[in-house]
Amino acid sequence: MKALTKKLVSTITGIITVVSLAGAVLADNPPAVVVQPPVPVQNLRDDGAWHELVTPGTAEGGFMQYSIDGVTWFSTIPAATAIGHYTVFYRAAGDANHSMSSVGSVNVDITRPDAEAFAEHIYMNALGRHASDQEKLNFVNSINGGANPADIVRAVFSSGEFQCRNLNDFDFINTVYATLCRRTPDSSGRISWSNALQSGLPRMSMVEQVISSYEFADTCLVFGMSRGGNAQPNTTVSAGTSVRNFVGRLYRLCLGRTPDGSGSDYWSSQLQNHVISGTNCAYGFFFSREFINAGYSNNEYVTRLYRVMLGREPDAAGLANWLDALNRGASRQDVFYGFAHSAEFTRICAEYGIVRG
Repeated sequence: MKALTKKLVSTITGIITVVSLAGAVLADNPPAVVVQPPVPVQNLRDDGAWHELVTPGTAEGGFMQYSIDGVTWFSTIPAATAIGHYTVFYRAAGDANHSMSSVGSVNVDITRPDAEAFAEHIYMNALGRHASDQEKLNFVNSINGGANPADIVRAVFSSGEFQCRNLNDFDFINTVYATLCRRTPDSSGRISWSNALQSGLPRMSMVEQVISSYEFADTCLVFGMSRGGNAQPNTTVSAGTSVRNFVGRLYRLCLGRTPDGSGSDYWSSQLQNHVISGTNCAYGFFFSREFINAGYSNNEYVTRLYRVMLGREPDAAGLANWLDALNRGASRQDVFYGFAHSAEFTRICAEYGIVRG
């Protein structure tokens, strides 16, 4: 049969690259199979950043392709930034021994940042009351006018109303944590801040330091907003930082190699700027083409999950249970999320200053 040349169009945040793929694809060959369909990414917000619309799918007898119009196909996952309802089409493009699979689709929504809910959160936790309709409207108008959540938080904590609450240091620390971190302070954090305040640290200096934390950035993301508004993300992550070390750990324990410069830069900056969570990052490694092409057995797959997500070698009973689940039809994605949502992986992410997600 005559060899056919197919052109694959891949796009990353609007930059289009055309790559030629030559292969003898016979019409009577068996079709490639979509083993794991892509899954819509949840809770996407129109926050000015590019967001991948689906998680990666997996294929046998070929590789995954994606489209947002059903006509032009990409080998990379489509991304979008604007509010809207998107349909992502997917298929398995056959290799030299397989034909094209049938086409499937999933729907994904990007919604507006929930500024009203963010206002309610700030008012309830910082001022101890509900935000009025007018205050919510003012908050929304401020965000739409270019203000960012950090500026608005500063205004609330420096307001006369907040000062009139006359909180002691203990209650002030609790209030800052509840408002900016959505949690109560850990004992070591409480002691550290209490000592700093008693030594003369201005209260707004504490607010400023917590505003610059990962946890406040994550709080903003929960409501679909970026901490710094329209500020450009920091793409430089220094060697030796906890984020860079987290990424290096994934390279070693998941892929079994040392990090390459560009890959480490990419994943580190994504984590640093809270574009992705620890779970998203680990997913990108376990379902990367490099990992899939390695063809690891279920035993090796689960073993590497133990090392990455639990920080230890598998125990015999646990390994047997996960292998039994896979043999009975559970997908590798199902097993991945079983590990990702564990207390152990939550702890590991916290040790590196990473939001688990």
